[in-house]
Amino acid sequence: GGGRGVAALLLRRAASGGGQGPGPGTAQPLDPSLLQFLVCPLSKRPLRYEEATQELINEELGIAYPIIDGIPHMIPEAARTTRKEPPAEGSKQP
Repeated sequence: GGGRGVAALLLRRAASGGGQGPGPGTAQPLDPSLLQFLVCPLSKRPLRYEEATQELINEELGIAYPIIDGIPHMIPEAARTTRKEPPAEGSKQP
């Protein structure tokens, strides 16, 4: 697949310090050109970049992956839920 180039790009970016920020502690924005390659690892669907919160949003599943120093942390454990859902009906045993 075409994912290998993205990984190399992210690794290169991480190794170079993430960009031309004035110093540590400044949040690096996501490179918009990466968005065309990034899909949710759970649903394999495209993600929406939310600049205000520095997250990649999966509206369908209601989860958001954090972007830290310009690098998306796209692992399910790192994602937060973006909507509050009541417990699924039928989850309680009769």
